[in-house]
Amino acid sequence: MLTNVASKSEIKAELEKYQFHTEIHLSENPEEVVLWAQEALVYLGRTAKLIADAQYHKDRKMRSELTEQIKTIVAFAPSTANKFVDSLMEEENYLLKWAERQNAAFARQIDFARTIISKAKEELKYTHTNTN
Repeated sequence: MLTNVASKSEIKAELEKYQFHTEIHLSENPEEVVLWAQEALVYLGRTAKLIADAQYHKDRKMRSELTEQIKTIVAFAPSTANKFVDSLMEEENYLLKWAERQNAAFARQIDFARTIISKAKEELKYTHTNTN
């Protein structure tokens, strides 16, 4: 087993901590947006690691469940077998999906921050051009 993989409870705790940050309303003040974008980049990196860790736990659980349930699984049609195995990994699927959603939310917030900063730069250019 890898030693740097967060446990499922650690993944959940970290995702709970980040959830608040995915739900904030971003300011249109460029200085605040820059600060938020710097913070969001850290969260983006951390959630990427949590995705990898959650996938690791899901893969381990899948191997374990396949070994235990092989006789049951072979009796099913392939699509049913996949759904059955997937249903055995409820917690792992939940953590993986949550981490993926948070990662996507931070990526969208960073994109929005980039838009706000670009808008502020254009306004500054326009203001500077009109004052000369």
